[in-house]
Amino acid sequence: MLARALMMAFEVHVVFVTEEAHAEPVKAVAEVINAELKDYPPISTVCFPLGLEQGIARAESVMRQYRPCAVIFVERDGPNKEGFFHGVRGDCRNPEDVGHVYLLADVARGLGVLTVGIGDGGNEVGFGAVRDEIAAVHPLGAKSHAGHESGVVTVTATDVVVSASVSNWGAYAITAAVASRLRNPDILHSQNCDRRLIEATVLAGARDGATSNAALAVDGIDLDGHSAFLGMLRSIVRISV
Repeated sequence: MLARALMMAFEVHVVFVTEEAHAEPVKAVAEVINAELKDYPPISTVCFPLGLEQGIARAESVMRQYRPCAVIFVERDGPNKEGFFHGVRGDCRNPEDVGHVYLLADVARGLGVLTVGIGDGGNEVGFGAVRDEIAAVHPLGAKSHAGHESGVVTVTATDVVVSASVSNWGAYAITAAVASRLRNPDILHSQNCDRRLIEATVLAGARDGATSNAALAVDGIDLDGHSAFLGMLRSIVRISV
């Protein structure tokens, strides 16, 4: 949805970056958006290999090839001080079983490219910029079930950090801000568009992040509740313009 908004607002070429395990749902939404916005540059999809060494090479090649003006992360895990990845509840993931997409933030910042991190748990790329503050108020104590002293909060920082109750909602809030700023309510997608995109991910094999069910839900919130938040944003945008 954020990609769609940026395409409509600025006619940019958007590149989705993911890893093979998540590729099919990501490609499915790209197809939906590309079909809707036929007059815009189509979304491309790039997959990261697993492991740190391969990730370093891929991050550098992606930045060389696409030369982005901004790198935006939506609920993408970043490593803690010990180099391990965690879920918000403290579950630990082996670094060799993860695509190190966060490395794009490090390369981008070194090149002076804008980086934005959107998340909801402190373990996601971006929160390294406010690491101590997040660890101090984390509802689960930011503890690692694997016993890592630094806990679940990532060390990977971004120039801008957007914290939301649900990461998707943080991305939606940015789209609403762009729609309001440009005085074009259509930049913020409709509830029908939202449903079609979520349906596309589920049909392609995606599962809800909170329940692991193949359901039309976002972080355990059913589609009605999720759509209500989007509806509120759309009302705010309409009033503002």
